[in-house]
Amino acid sequence: MIWQTAKADDIGGRGDQQDRVEIFEAPDANQAMLVLADGMGGHAGGELAAQAAVDAVRERWRRHLDEPVEPEEFLGAIVAAAHARINEVGKEHGLSPRSTIVVLHLARGTARWAHVGDSRLYLFRGDAAHARTRDHSVVQMLVDMGKLEKDEMGDHPDQNRLTQSLGGDQEPKADFGESEMLADDIFVLCSDGLWENASEDEMARTARAGSLAHATSELAKLAAERGGKDGDNVTIAIARIGAGAG
Repeated sequence: MIWQTAKADDIGGRGDQQDRVEIFEAPDANQAMLVLADGMGGHAGGELAAQAAVDAVRERWRRHLDEPVEPEEFLGAIVAAAHARINEVGKEHGLSPRSTIVVLHLARGTARWAHVGDSRLYLFRGDAAHARTRDHSVVQMLVDMGKLEKDEMGDHPDQNRLTQSLGGDQEPKADFGESEMLADDIFVLCSDGLWENASEDEMARTARAGSLAHATSELAKLAAERGGKDGDNVTIAIARIGAGAG
């Protein structure tokens, strides 16, 4: 196996867990899918939306194993299916739920990802963040305009104002990315409850130390403690690439 994966979550200071995270592995271990969804607390049924998104990914993953499609088409179909499933579930419950999503597909030496909202993917290579998804949020727009520093995003009062999400009438426009997988690369998927309360250095350093299951648990615990009694749910998944990844 050329990668290790692990996931963890913490309810934080909330009364319920509205994040969902899953890791899917092919039977022959030649590909994997990580998915994380954060149900939006400002909309009723956030947990329903996040679960619906993960359920849609699980279904598409199974179909992909039986009838593989090109990776770009696969990720686009996943986002569209998750959006549609959320709207179906919302209609069943008389709600209009919303969720973020970030998905990572590992196969044949290449990592590909897609995201909608402010749940993030980081690629750590060496001692630095080689890549990070760009949030679909008002605060990200302020950073892009030079009106806010990157490390101030988590504390801004408009942090939860998203410009894109799954669910609702507006079709999501996902952002996509890809990279060659190199030995010792680390991919971190996380909800805003994690990245608001843990630095990139802490993520990278912890993910490289010892057991990956312990690392994900420690990062979730750290972020939840820093969030305090009013802190958000915290969810994380990590893929650590081993030798022979190419």
